[in-house]
Amino acid sequence: MNTGHHGEGKTISVELTVLGSGSSGNATLVTSDNDRVLIDAGLSYRAMRQRLDSLGVAADTLRAVLITHAHVDHVRSAGMLSRKHGIPIYVTEATRNAWGESAQKVADWEFLLPGRVVTFGAMQFVPFGVCHDADDTLGFRINTPDGAIGFATDVGRITEDLISRFATCHLLVMESNHAVELLRVSPYAASVRSRIAGDDGHLSNEDVAAFVRDHLGADVRCIVLAHLSRVNNVPEIAKMSCLEALCAVRRDDVRVVVADQDRPTPTIDLAGLSRSSARLAPTQLGLTQTYLPFV
Repeated sequence: MNTGHHGEGKTISVELTVLGSGSSGNATLVTSDNDRVLIDAGLSYRAMRQRLDSLGVAADTLRAVLITHAHVDHVRSAGMLSRKHGIPIYVTEATRNAWGESAQKVADWEFLLPGRVVTFGAMQFVPFGVCHDADDTLGFRINTPDGAIGFATDVGRITEDLISRFATCHLLVMESNHAVELLRVSPYAASVRSRIAGDDGHLSNEDVAAFVRDHLGADVRCIVLAHLSRVNNVPEIAKMSCLEALCAVRRDDVRVVVADQDRPTPTIDLAGLSRSSARLAPTQLGLTQTYLPFV
């Protein structure tokens, strides 16, 4: 499916901003020139508009919303965005069926199939299945002239397919939901803890660290840790776990960003990740690390 193109020889800029990530709502903006695509729309409509406005992006200019799965923290404002702004909502058929009555608010449906490419300008979105307790949960590999992005934010376990999809990516947006010990002593019911830790639940900091040590591709330059639990995780712990794993495999060239529930991440310029003009700067967590241009 091809829904856009760009002129031969034209210089483009692919950028990614996580607008919000966590159990209260998830949304990520990926842009290339005038092509703007949301992955998930789990924030409230008001919060979505406010965070887009803070980036100078009008909701009317969005080309599409791609939905990973039907849980409310990923679809909350999708119907309103579709009805008010005429934005097509891309889902699998199973996700559409699982959506429930609120699906009636969606004005324009488009359907996704794992492996079938959807193109917006210079960006090719390739959906693939991941393990989670919602029908047809998707991750995405986004191929662009500036490099590839791997995106998977609700994942119970790391499979060979996910490892393959993330290979050769420059930027990863990856779930780091909980710390194993914090989940063990959490106030959640045992059944909920078991669900979170299960193969169809959510990745832990330790899962991400193991992925980094065993499977991180040579092209990766930045990892965004997403979908952190406010109860069962701490941003500093998640980040340090990932940084220690990177250190263990001598990959101090990789930058780590922690996505926040309440505010957007810095905008990441994909081409900038491949440039050599690094600088030192304090992160929002008070740590210091080398990182390449955030817009």
